[in-house]
Amino acid sequence: MTSISDLQNNDQMLESRIDYFFKKLNLSKILLKYNFYKESGIHCVTILKTLFSLVFHGKNLYRTLSVNSQDLPFKKNTAYRFLNDSRFNWEKLLQLIMTRLILFIDGLTGENRQSVIIFDDLLFSRNRSKKVELLAKVFDHTSHKFCTQGR
Repeated sequence: MTSISDLQNNDQMLESRIDYFFKKLNLSKILLKYNFYKESGIHCVTILKTLFSLVFHGKNLYRTLSVNSQDLPFKKNTAYRFLNDSRFNWEKLLQLIMTRLILFIDGLTGENRQSVIIFDDLLFSRNRSKKVELLAKVFDHTSHKFCTQGR
């Protein structure tokens, strides 16, 4: 059984690792470079870091906003406006982050080893489920059929 202090220590350790990741990739400068800025209010780095950390805490944005809105440093409209802003070049941002991650991972291996990154897009079919959170119909290119997949 884990105590409350252990959970708080894990949360603090996770937040420090996320902060380290953002500093190591220099994401604040990258965000400015690709039009991620706001006129006023909470900085884009803070919003992105908070949304990024939700995944590692095992939470989703909708539940967090509806149940524990005091856990976030911003309101619901701020989050959705940030995610839907047409000025932000999300594709370029993800491309640059992946390039830096690949270079970082490549530096961890020796010169005589070949570097490989494998992305597995295997579908986990949930054909018997109908009312499950995050359930979506996805086209499976191997079987050429639509199937329902939970995340």
